[in-house]
Amino acid sequence: MISRSCKVLITRGAALLAVLLLASPLAVANETEMIRVAGTPTEIGAIWGEMNRDIIIRDMEVTYLERAADEGISEETLIERSADFVRIAEEIAPHWLEEGRAIARAAGVDEDLYIAFMDGQARNRFLHEDPEECTSYAVSRDHARDGAILFHKTRDNIDRPQMAPLVDSSLEDVNKFIAITDGSRIRCSMMINDKGLAGAGDYPADRKTESSTLELPPAEPRYRGLMAGTILRYIAERASSSTEALEIIEEFVDKGYYAGGNVGGSHWLFVDRDGVILEVCNNAEHVVSKVHTQDVYFSRYNERSAAQRLREADEVDFELFRGVSRDPSILTGQSISGLTVEIHPDHPETLTTAWIALPVRSVAFPVLLGQDRAPAPLVDGSAYALGQQSPEQESQWEDLERSMHAEVEELRQMVAEGLSAGDSAEEHVETLEQWSANRAAMLVDALEESAETTE
Repeated sequence: MISRSCKVLITRGAALLAVLLLASPLAVANETEMIRVAGTPTEIGAIWGEMNRDIIIRDMEVTYLERAADEGISEETLIERSADFVRIAEEIAPHWLEEGRAIARAAGVDEDLYIAFMDGQARNRFLHEDPEECTSYAVSRDHARDGAILFHKTRDNIDRPQMAPLVDSSLEDVNKFIAITDGSRIRCSMMINDKGLAGAGDYPADRKTESSTLELPPAEPRYRGLMAGTILRYIAERASSSTEALEIIEEFVDKGYYAGGNVGGSHWLFVDRDGVILEVCNNAEHVVSKVHTQDVYFSRYNERSAAQRLREADEVDFELFRGVSRDPSILTGQSISGLTVEIHPDHPETLTTAWIALPVRSVAFPVLLGQDRAPAPLVDGSAYALGQQSPEQESQWEDLERSMHAEVEELRQMVAEGLSAGDSAEEHVETLEQWSANRAAMLVDALEESAETTE
């Protein structure tokens, strides 16, 4: 039986949502399916493996097993080369192995080979080859409208289905987070967690002479251990601030956990709920870092028009900050995913908002950390498939995002008022999810219509 007080809260949330949607200039669409990636490690693994079975099988074959076979590397050797990863995971995050084996069972692939693939495929370390570079940026709160805390990363890499699950483990001391990841595994190219910490990893500072002033002493490359995407997942799960993220990287390097392959190192950007912008660079032996207080920080393309547009603005609002991710000076044919984050300083676990574009040139789907479920297109690969058909330049996406952002602002204000009045965050989950589901359905319709128009 639902109590009278609960009925009042449900009615109020539904009423607020109805007013918001009816007042919107956007057409109200049906709600899309929502997917919950949550529970025990085995439950999370089963959900992921069943949903992305075809992608997992294809990625393992094309990017891992076939390439290893071409080089004369046996499956037994691949498993042997994952021994350090397994040893470290057993020490710091054994739930990854439990989750990975559940993924493998659900997808119908060999468990030991999948565990070897989870981290060993990154940067093709088993073949000693190099990946692509990426771009992340942030602005100081003093330069942002209303002191907003903003973060963005564009992932530039080869064409692989990109997903954005909202992962909520039942394990104690594991943060809830949104990851941008390949569909074949749950790692983090970029992330935002419920503590209000956003992070991204890419190339080391010595590859970023245009943007970084960090000087990293050289070190011999290491090929066995944890790569940046796996470490970033650990940071998403365990850290609550930029400082804590740095401490984890320093600890892992000190213990010999980090392995970056031929590239040698990794470059990181973190932004937290206090607005701290932290640049970090490491290799297998050294870590250097810098807190940035200037108006605008770019990890790459620091002198191009995208960065200049942010610097020249009197103040940076969300529309400008998000819009420069589509600037031709930094958008490439390999910009396969983008994450723009508005970190809420007071209620990061509920009102922090992730704007997820798959690929970057496509429209961004909004997801709030207070949701328990994410729109299915972000988790099953369909948003990425539709987004790939999006035109290179499409002003309608900016118009849609502007309208949705106005709605998010109003929604966040309404929920914040409820939280200040004593509501629990759980009392607003349904309202946030209904709005996200409604807008996801609208965006899918818009993407399908755009694809038909360009055929």
